[in-house]
Amino acid sequence: RRWHCIIGRLLEPLPRAVDAEQLCTITNIMSSNNTIVSFATGLVSRLAATIPTLSSSTNNDGDNKTTSSSELLTQLLNDISTPQSLQDLFVLTTIVVIALEILNQLVYHVPTLLQNLLTNDEKKKAIPVRGKHLDNFTMKDYTFIMINKCMTGLFVYCYFGYLWSVRKLEEDDSHGDCCNKHGGQGIFTTTNLSIHNTILPLPLLFIIYDFFYTLLHWFLHMKSVYAHVHKHHHFQKAPSRANIDAVNVHPLEFFLGEFNHILALVLVVQGVGTVSVGGYITVGYRGMDVSWVCAVLFIGLGG
Repeated sequence: RRWHCIIGRLLEPLPRAVDAEQLCTITNIMSSNNTIVSFATGLVSRLAATIPTLSSSTNNDGDNKTTSSSELLTQLLNDISTPQSLQDLFVLTTIVVIALEILNQLVYHVPTLLQNLLTNDEKKKAIPVRGKHLDNFTMKDYTFIMINKCMTGLFVYCYFGYLWSVRKLEEDDSHGDCCNKHGGQGIFTTTNLSIHNTILPLPLLFIIYDFFYTLLHWFLHMKSVYAHVHKHHHFQKAPSRANIDAVNVHPLEFFLGEFNHILALVLVVQGVGTVSVGGYITVGYRGMDVSWVCAVLFIGLGG
C-alpha cells in the first residue's frame, strides 16, 4: 500500500490516460504501420529471392566450376516470370513512379518557394526563358513519358539486384582473397559500412558513367541516328516541368542512359584486369566493395 501511494504521487502530474476512442485510433495507426512494414519487407524479400548469385561447384575432376552468365540469365528469367514475381515487380514500379511524382513536385515548387522567401524583387523571381518552350505535349510525348516512368521500376530492380547478386555474406571470411581474384562485393549490412565502400567508390562511379554517357551522347548526335532517337529530346529547349521534361526522351535513349548506371556499377565492383598471374590480377583495376548507401547516393546525386 505504501508503494502504491508513492507511485500515485509520481504519476499525479502526468496527463490522464487516453480514452477508448483515442486508444483505438493509436492502435489502428500502429497496426497500419506494422502492416506496411511487413508488406514492404515481403516485397523486397521475394524480389531478392529471384536474383541468382554467383556460385561455384566442384566437378568430378576436383576443379571449381563457376556458374556461367547464360545459366544465371536463364535462372533469372525463370524466377522473375512467375505470377507472384511479376506482381511484385508491378508493385515496385508503381511505388517508384509515385516517388518520382513526389520528387517532381518538390523539385518544381520548393525552389520557387525559397526564391519568394529570399527576395521581394519581382524581376529576380522569374528566370528568363531562353529558347522556345514546349507548351503543349503531343500524344507521342505522353507515351514516351509513360514508358520511361514504367521502365524506372525495372531499372531499380536490375540496379540493386546486381549489387545483391554479388553481396558479401556474413559467413564469408575469405573476402580479401575474393577481392583480389574476382573483384569487390556488394555491402548490405550496417556493420560492414565504411568510408572505403561508401564514399571512395563515388568519384570512380561518376567518372565511368560520364565517360560512357559522353560516347553515347556523341553517338546519338550522328546524323544517321539523331533524327530517329535524340531529336525528340531537343524539341524542348526551355525545360520547366522538372522530372517530366527530364524523362521526355525516346525510350531507347532513356534505357541506355539509365542502364549506364548499372554498367558503371559493374565495372567498379568487378574491376577491369588485363593480366592475371596465378588467379590474381596484376595489371588493371581489380574492383572494390560498394555499399547500398553508395549505390543510392550515386543515382540520387547523379540523377
